[in-house]
Amino acid sequence: MRSPRYALLFPGQGAQFPGMAERFHDRSPTVRDLFDTAERQTGLPLRQICFHTDRIDQARTDWNQPAVFLAGLAGWYALTEEWERRGVTNPPVCVAGHSLGHFTALAAAGALSTPDALELVRRRGELMHAASLASGGAMATLVGLAESTVARLVREADDRAVSVAAVNGPDQVVVSGADSAVEKVMDRALHAGAERVVRLAIALAAHSPLMASAAAQFAPLVSAAALREPRTPVLLNTTGHASRDVAEIRADLHRHMLAPVQWWRCLQTARDAGVELLVDGGPGRTLSKVMRRDLPAGAVHSLDHPRGAEALLP
Repeated sequence: MRSPRYALLFPGQGAQFPGMAERFHDRSPTVRDLFDTAERQTGLPLRQICFHTDRIDQARTDWNQPAVFLAGLAGWYALTEEWERRGVTNPPVCVAGHSLGHFTALAAAGALSTPDALELVRRRGELMHAASLASGGAMATLVGLAESTVARLVREADDRAVSVAAVNGPDQVVVSGADSAVEKVMDRALHAGAERVVRLAIALAAHSPLMASAAAQFAPLVSAAALREPRTPVLLNTTGHASRDVAEIRADLHRHMLAPVQWWRCLQTARDAGVELLVDGGPGRTLSKVMRRDLPAGAVHSLDHPRGAEALLP
């Protein structure tokens, strides 16, 4: 019996929860070493943030991004350690990450070393946190409207102050921007027949023009990053295309903070490549819940589950 062809996927900011990655940490020496190294590198109490901090405090952007990155990588490290113990080799067909999760995917695929990816994530979190303190902002998920409809609502509201931040499915679109402009889009979405409109519990306008100053300061770090050809194709956030080309991956990172996340295109690319199972690498199952709305039953599997590794064993 062969194991399924799978894509390894990682969530972004908002996936945090108290206790994330703790069970991987408790059973895996490799994960404990990962936390030791990350705490020394960043100076952050990452065990405390991941294991013992409530979800509201975990949401602080400059803490959240290194913690969610580390928790996602911990699950992958624990899984590969278990495979090595069993003598199993089962690499993914491709990897991808949603927004912040893209950096976890790059590290998992070997396009960035773990220390280099963590340093980029740490600086990204600091810059985005500073931008949010300076300009505020909000994000909201609109369910039940096509991307074209949401794009029209954004233009009508003021597309200099609000923009499409992510396309998570054919009728799951996230908007981001100035608080008043996001509220206006939410109200118009309800009048346009949206099934559900949810303001995200985050004081941040990711993937919007309000991140322009953060993106400008992040750009030199992307230019200097020691990227290398990944072991497996990476699905690019801004296009949804699969790539192992270092120049393409770097160009995607330069656009990454301001452009919308084309998540639905990423999933379609994975399925077109013969992927049979989409594996949510965690932390948590936030990404699984987003994907299950638009995909067949059994197409999505969460690694952050007591028996998460078993679906990937031959």
